[in-house]
This record gives sequence, C-alpha cells and structure tokens, in this order.
Amino acid sequence: MALPNAVVLNVPTSATNTYLYRKDDGSVANGGDNMFSPMVKIEIEQATAGDKYVHLRFSYYNKYWQKSADNNSIVAVSNKPEEDVTKASCTLFEPSLQSDELYLTHVQSGWRVMMDNSTKGFYIDKDSVGATLGFVDWGTLVKMPPHIAVKGDNGHYLKAFIDKSNYYLQFASDDSIDVYSGHTVSLMPDGHVQLISDHFGKLWWASDSWIYADGKGSETSTHFWPIKIDNNTIALQSASNNRFCGRLTSDGVTDGLASLTGTLMKETRLQVEELVSRRKIYYVRYRMENARVYDEKPYLAGTARLTNNTDKDDSMAVSITYQDEKSYTFSRGASLTAGVSTSIKAGLPFIADEQIEVSFEISGTLQWDETTTTTTSVTATGTVPVPANTMAVIDYVGTRGSCNIPFSYTQEDHNSTNGRIAYFQQIDGVYNGVSYYNFDFRVRSVKPM
Repeated sequence: MALPNAVVLNVPTSATNTYLYRKDDGSVANGGDNMFSPMVKIEIEQATAGDKYVHLRFSYYNKYWQKSADNNSIVAVSNKPEEDVTKASCTLFEPSLQSDELYLTHVQSGWRVMMDNSTKGFYIDKDSVGATLGFVDWGTLVKMPPHIAVKGDNGHYLKAFIDKSNYYLQFASDDSIDVYSGHTVSLMPDGHVQLISDHFGKLWWASDSWIYADGKGSETSTHFWPIKIDNNTIALQSASNNRFCGRLTSDGVTDGLASLTGTLMKETRLQVEELVSRRKIYYVRYRMENARVYDEKPYLAGTARLTNNTDKDDSMAVSITYQDEKSYTFSRGASLTAGVSTSIKAGLPFIADEQIEVSFEISGTLQWDETTTTTTSVTATGTVPVPANTMAVIDYVGTRGSCNIPFSYTQEDHNSTNGRIAYFQQIDGVYNGVSYYNFDFRVRSVKPM
C-alpha cells in the first residue's frame, strides 16, 4: 500500500490523543502529546527491495526503526536503512491498510508490530494480529502563524464588527495591521486551532449560521481544522458542524464570516498574512549527532590524457579544471509562507573528507524550502605514474552526497501592528546540503604508443 512521504502515527483506541515518538533510550512508544511537534514526524522511505516495503525514520533524530538487538522491542537507532533480511538490524517494514486501520509487519521476522498497554512501548510478537494504528499525512497539517490577518475572496481583510450586540467578523477592512483586523492563533495538540479577535479579545466560535467572536460557544465550537490550499491560502472547517467558514451576505449582514457549506468554494478561500514586518533567524545550532549522510554516488569531475614518450617510467603532473557545485536548503515545520521578509545568519555544513564540516557562513535573505546553488571553478593538480612509451587516460573522481541535519535556532519577530519584538526558541529546523568530496586522480587506461 502507498503511504504519504511523512506521517504522524497514533493509536486510535488510546484514551487520549497521543502520538508515536522516540524515547531517550531509542525505543518507540506511544505518548507524544502534540501533533505539531517535530519529534513525532515520521518519514516514510520507499524500499528498493520491493514496492510493498518501507523504512520508517524519525525526522527529528534521523533514526530508522528496527528490532532491538537485545529483545523484541522496536527501537529507532539505525543511522542508515538496511534491506538485508538476514541481518537483525534490517529496517524493512510492510504496511497494510484494513478498513482505514494501519498495521505494520517487521519484514525480517515476519511478525506484526504490537503495543504494550502498560509501558506504551512497541514490540513484535509472533502470534499477534498487530497494533491498530491511525495516521495523519504530515503534509496536510497546517501550522498556522500565531498572529495573522485574514483576507477574503473579495480582497478585504476580516475585521471585528458589532451589529445589534452581536460580535461578528466581516470582510470589510483595507488595512491588515489595523487592530480590528488582527487575530491570534492557538495551535491545539490534535491539529485543530482556536482563534481570538484582537479587538474583541474573545474566541471565535461557530454557530449553525455565523462565526461569532464573543467566546460564548461550546468548547468544540471554538475548534477549527485548517486545510492548506496553497502556500498562503487555507480553508477553516468547524469541528462542531463540519462546515467551512466563508463570506456570506444575509440577514442584514454584509460580507460576514459564516458557517457556510460542507464543500470548498471560492468564498471559503482564506488568505493568511502573518503580522510580522520582518524576521531574523540566528544562533543556528546544528545537531550533528543526528546528522544523516545519504544518496552518495560516484562523480566524474573531468578527464585528462598524459603521454610519456620516454623510455623510462615517469611520475607526471596532471591538471583538471571542473565546476565545484554546492547547494543548500533550509526548511522548518511551518506550513504557510505568509509573506514575511526573513534574514538568516548561519554557517553552512557540507560533507568533506567523509565528515560534515561547517565550511563558511552566510548572512542575508532567507527563503524557506528554496534551494540555493553556488558554483566555483576549481583546478585540481597532482601527479600520477605513467609507464614508458604509453598514453594514459586520467580521471578525477569523487563522490556526490547529501547531508540532512536537524537544527534549532532563535527567531526574532518584529510585530507589524505595534512594533514590539518577540523572541522564540525553535527546534523544527532541517538543513539539507549537497556537495562533492573525496576526490582522487585515477588511471582509467594505459595504451602503448
């Protein structure tokens, strides 16, 4: 069966909403308390051994699932995937979906993955039917910014509006930074959000008609599920009536926010703008202990021909010029771009001589999830032995590889509505770098003259 590239796993029968995570001892357990936490994000990697097999990797730690070497418990300790089923360290799992319930089989043993109800730890058992798991596609989770303005399909921002003692929300403002247009977002551990009107200071809630901002609704009516439409556009679905919020003119209210419909339509498209004028990222701290090197492939930088027309073997000088290319990408857990000008100061790690080193520092504009590539012309020189009266073909050969490194950082936000500066310690960063390394001159062929 096909699974998303990344998921959050949970046990639907648990009394509380908790998620699978990696404990400090490396064991896999149920107990993560926040769906938005990078510690519960599990990357699904398709195995080369067969379409029905996958590898499971905790993104925050870059560790793959396997059976423990000491017992039948499931641990996430492997730095690299292992597809040899004769090895106890095999990281292959086979997922199966039955009536929307997910089961995992440990391929090397052929046993299903189970959960110990007392410890909440996972293990494999020969005679078990397996633990019933639920999953959420990580790519569908919307981690909304904490302070936003919302623009409707009519081009106007959502503002606080009172009519006949009712606290409405109306798409009628032309100013995103007006206090009437601001809204504060709280992320719920299960993926829902709550929103507060900055002007009213009260929670939004969904009735069967309008969305009010007076905080008088039930707990469930204040919960909304955000659905991503594009990089800065969402839809909000009420948890109490499953309707999408959208612009409506009715009952004397013009362009109000209402519990509109059970389907997406243009009136339910909400454009999110983060109320931050500028953002700085610094104090980037790479967790090198969780770094991953992968996708290593041979790379031919260039070729030269040397001729030794003497009667003696000779060590001859060789020179090859090639284009050395490096690329890097900074990613984070946020789902929406929301149009904030961001700068970063950080070192750039790349693989060099079989280890990861921070080669140089950058300071400038940052675009999250966009790859930056630099190319430098490099001339490599050396000497190679060439037999007497022969012509040799010399290759300059290296390795092209990628590194994936989780990182934490300080985020400095300048509020666009009041000018205040807020500081946040974030742990959701992921850096990817691609580089060439381990170069050497190699004699491909030697022919007599």
